[in-house]
Formats: sequence, C-alpha cells, structure tokens
Amino acid sequence: MIFWKIAFRNVKKNWRHSLSALLSISASFVSLVLFDGYIDDLKGMYEDSFRHRSMLGDFIVEKPEIHSKAGLAEPWKFQITEGEQKALDLYFEQRGSEVKNRVRFVNFSGIITNGMQSSIFIGRGFDVKEGERVRGKNWSWNTTYGKPLHLSEAPATALMGHGLARKMGCTWSRPANFYVFSGGYEPVERPFNCATKDLQLSTMTSTGQLNAIDVNIGGLIDAGYRDIDDRYFVTSLETAQALTNSRDVAMITVELTEGADRSRFIEEFNTHFNEIIPGLKIMTWLEHPIGETYLRSLDILSVFRNFVVIVILVISVLSVINTLIKIIKERNREIGTLRSIGFNPQQVVTMFIYETFMLAMVGIIIGIVLAVVLTFALNGFHIRYKAGMLSEPVLFKISVDVFGYLRACAVLIFVSLLACLYSLRQELRKKVVENFSHA
Repeated sequence: MIFWKIAFRNVKKNWRHSLSALLSISASFVSLVLFDGYIDDLKGMYEDSFRHRSMLGDFIVEKPEIHSKAGLAEPWKFQITEGEQKALDLYFEQRGSEVKNRVRFVNFSGIITNGMQSSIFIGRGFDVKEGERVRGKNWSWNTTYGKPLHLSEAPATALMGHGLARKMGCTWSRPANFYVFSGGYEPVERPFNCATKDLQLSTMTSTGQLNAIDVNIGGLIDAGYRDIDDRYFVTSLETAQALTNSRDVAMITVELTEGADRSRFIEEFNTHFNEIIPGLKIMTWLEHPIGETYLRSLDILSVFRNFVVIVILVISVLSVINTLIKIIKERNREIGTLRSIGFNPQQVVTMFIYETFMLAMVGIIIGIVLAVVLTFALNGFHIRYKAGMLSEPVLFKISVDVFGYLRACAVLIFVSLLACLYSLRQELRKKVVENFSHA
C-alpha cells in the first residue's frame, strides 16, 4: 500500500512529466483502437453482405460438378431437379428444429432490351418470400431505388444493377443518405426514371430453344462490385424458370437456427444424400467458389491491417518509451536520494513500476473515453466513401470491440513497464554519487 501512496504522490508532484506520459499513452491507445474498430466493421460488413444481403445463409447445397469444365459447358446437366428438390424439402421439414430457412436459386444469362438499347445480362432468380426472411431486418429492403421484389404487386417484376440500368436509359437523383447505421437501406421507395420500365429478356434454354419473356422493372439494386453491377439482373424464381423453361435450380442455400450444430448438420446431410442424390453436397459458402471473393477481400484487409497496425505500434511504442525514459532520466537526483537514505534497487524499481502502471492505467482510461467519444462522433456523421472495386459508396463506421480495447490496453501497459525497467536499469547501474552529478 505504501508504494501506491508514494506513486500517487509522485504523479501529482511531477504533473508536467505525468501529463506528457498520459498524452503519449492516450494518443497511442486511441490510434490503435480506432483503426482496429474500422477494420473490424469492414470485416463485419463483408460477412453480412454475403450471409444476409446475398441470401447465402449458412450453407450452399448443390452438385459441385456444375463448376467443372463439363458443368460450365452444360450446366443444366448438374442442376437440382424438381424431384430432388422435393426430397430436400422433406429432409429440411424433418429437421425443422434446425433449419430456419431455405432459398432456391436459378442462374441464367442472355440479352435484355428496351426496344432501343440492348445489353448482355447475368440473371438470378430466387424464392422471393424465403429470400426476404434470410436477408433479415437489415436487408429486407434491399433496393436503392424502387421497391424490393416481395413488395411488388405486378407479375414478372425484376430488379437491375445500377450499371445495367444506365445502359437501359434509367436515371435517378441520388439522395443525401439512404443508409441505416445498423446496416442496410432506409425502407423508403426512392424514385427512378427509365425510358421504359417494360423490358424483354431472351435466353437459350437447355433444349436449344430461344425463349423470351417480358418483365417490369420495379427497382434498382447494388450488386456490390462494378463489373457485376453492369450486368446484374434479379427476379423471382417463377419468372426465371418460365424464361429458362425448366423447374430445375442451380443451388439451394440453407440458414440454420441459432445454436444448431453446423458441423454435425453437414456430416449428417452428406451421409443421408450420398446415395439418394449422387453428387449432391452441402458446404459452407466459404468453401464454395462464391466465398473466394470474400476470402480474397479478407486477405487484402488483413495485409492492410497488419501493415498499418505495425506502423501505429512502432510510432506508439517509440513515443511511450521515449517519454518514460526522458521522465526517469530527469529524476535521477530523486533516484540518488532514495538510494542514499537506504532504498535498495529492488525497492526503487518497485516504486517506479507502481508509478508507471498508475500512469499507464490513467492514460488508457483517458484513451478509452476519447476513443468512445470519437467513435460515436465519427459514426454520427454518416460519412460515405468509395471502397476499392465496390460499385456504390459504403458507410464509414467504427465498431467498439471490447477485445480490441483489451489488446491495446495490454500492449501499452507492457510497453510502459518495459520502458520503465530499461531506464531504471541504466540509472541503477551508476553509483549513488553519479545519480546526483547527472541532472
């Protein structure tokens, strides 16, 4: 207890030096946790985009051969047939306590035209109601302009990516901000204009026939990446199947209930369907080719994060060490006095360790307050920015990660104590008289 009292007295007595150390530690803490919070939010945004916004849920059920050379040449041969879909639905119904939702998807491509302009499109059809449930509260409203498919009343309604919409002569006025802080868009129908909202789609069916269908554009959607956005087209499963003249689907995504054993579900599913539907597999979307984009994005973020964190750490460590070394060296007369009245080196070290720990903790507390205030202030501005290959601006956010705060706290305490021990070692090697002679 006596060392804590001495440490507290010294902090007050040497308040100028203490203030310098506090500012250095606080600034280092704020820099570390704010950047870490920004990267954590980006990772969360990417995961949410794949899991909910893209309706991938937890697992993807498909025949992996559809991605082989043969599958790319004749994908209809490796699709899930209507009979196989019924078997799957029965299995999911029997596992109702674990299976929360399932969504069927059809992939197709062809030519889209409004009578004046034509363009190649890459389309996707899905179960509208089930898809809306998987998107959840944040992404239930998934259109930037117009209305989502589950709210459209007209039959054969579709959504287009912004890039494709521009090719079809559509225009819109960008609002100041339509993002919701928790994620997703504000559920408001934002207007857009097109030369005509009645478009015609044409594609080649599996039997080699040219099929066409008229659709009505009910809204615009952000496909995520610019290259995809220029061709992206979304409609209901029924419309897609009518266009392709087939009841087959390319894949089914599955969302499990919270707490369900995902590893066991995969094992039991593959065991059950191994002989019933040869070639059918269930996998997480991270293991699927779709997940490659997510993994590549995380790799880039990890490299960026590690580089910047190392730079911040180096600057922070040097700043804290330099400050503490300077403080201790300027107090070498005090060290000499303590030694001359009977304090042994261990007691001197203990006293300064207590003092340094106290300074570090106060500096970190100040840093926590500043970091939280800055986080809420920056998040409150709803700043939008262009991020790499993303087609639309994203909302700048910083998350508050408790583990990130604890990591930064541990690093700065360790660095502070290390700097203190290093400086004291230099001073305690001197004779007592030398401590007095070096001011």
